[in-house]
Amino acid sequence: SHFYMKLLNIILFLVLPTVIFAQSNYHAGYILKNNGDTVKGYINYREWGQCPKSVEFKANKDDKQALLCNPQTIKGFQITGLETYIAYTGMISMDRTDFPNVPEGLDTAKKMDTVFLKQVVTGGHITLFYHRDEVKTRFFIAETKGVPVELIYHEYYNDLKQVIHSNIYKGQLLLYINKFTPKNNKLNNKVELDNYEQAALESFVDEINNNATANKKKLSNRFFVGIGINSTNTQINDIDTDPGTLVTYTAISPKINLGIDIFANPNIQQFIFRVELSFSYINPRFQYPVVSNSETTADIYTFNQYTAAITPQLLFNVYNKDNFKVYIDGGAGLNFSTYTNNTFTISNTNTNTGTVQIPNPFTLRPFWVNFPIQAGVILNKKTEVSFTFIPYADFTNYSMFFAANQSMCLGVKFLFGK
Repeated sequence: SHFYMKLLNIILFLVLPTVIFAQSNYHAGYILKNNGDTVKGYINYREWGQCPKSVEFKANKDDKQALLCNPQTIKGFQITGLETYIAYTGMISMDRTDFPNVPEGLDTAKKMDTVFLKQVVTGGHITLFYHRDEVKTRFFIAETKGVPVELIYHEYYNDLKQVIHSNIYKGQLLLYINKFTPKNNKLNNKVELDNYEQAALESFVDEINNNATANKKKLSNRFFVGIGINSTNTQINDIDTDPGTLVTYTAISPKINLGIDIFANPNIQQFIFRVELSFSYINPRFQYPVVSNSETTADIYTFNQYTAAITPQLLFNVYNKDNFKVYIDGGAGLNFSTYTNNTFTISNTNTNTGTVQIPNPFTLRPFWVNFPIQAGVILNKKTEVSFTFIPYADFTNYSMFFAANQSMCLGVKFLFGK
């Protein structure tokens, strides 16, 4: 199994960077030029973990050459129906606020910069923007036709090594309440309780703007259920002969699964963190005749293994269009197994000894780990067809005896949500 995992890692290391950077994803949109003109065209929409420093723009989708636009050269851009960014020039805070990497003592360092801010939510009075880079996540608010202002938040250790939260932004939010909804006591209380995070700030801005029906966003996760046909090779030592001799039994059985996909960006769905819960079983039967001193015995070893597996995994769409995706996937399976019929039977055909049954001759592990590798296609964001290969993984604790499973599964999943 270690060989297969190493091979997968090498393939991913070599292939993924090429695929990520080579694959373009142009969506309809526009750029806003510095002179105020709007130019319609197509923008290469990436799965930006941080706010982009530049974007590629084509007036026509078939153009060979793309125009590289940054916040100095354009006022903003929009990917139609998905995301809007504006250019901002001004001071931005530079202190870390990602616990536990926070500074010793209050750090109010700032720098002048020109960056793209992502529009999160807007309305009649104020708009919330977001900016994330390698240092931190910042939020900005702009009044209608006004300049964005950073909502100030600091986090730091004091002399006693306690973590202090400096919530200056709460005072800023109270000013917007007093200006636009002065009698909203409920909102005053809400500000006091809320944290410096996107969901809370979105909710605040929606209430200030009286957005009765806030824009419905694409869910950042989806659920699935599936079924598959499992072919499992179970391999054990031949107990009667040389411990190095291996015997294999192949079982065909159904496998059912359900789980959740969490998207890095629900609009693109290139990287997906998947957690899957599956149920399967095998019932191997190892039979080997042994001839010794003119006595013939038919030795049989059987067990039934029922397994519930939790498999966290990372799925990457190597080909990624809205209605057709091709993915590869790797993860770790945490297997919880129960066993029945764990029996070694000796049938002596030449004497009167008859049949001897030895219950539980070997202890089989209730918990063991394997490493699935998977490839598949997703059709219309609704149906997924996949092939899974799981290298041999041992589920015994002995030095001279082992039992291990290797499996292949052809499966179909039904996806709920976007």
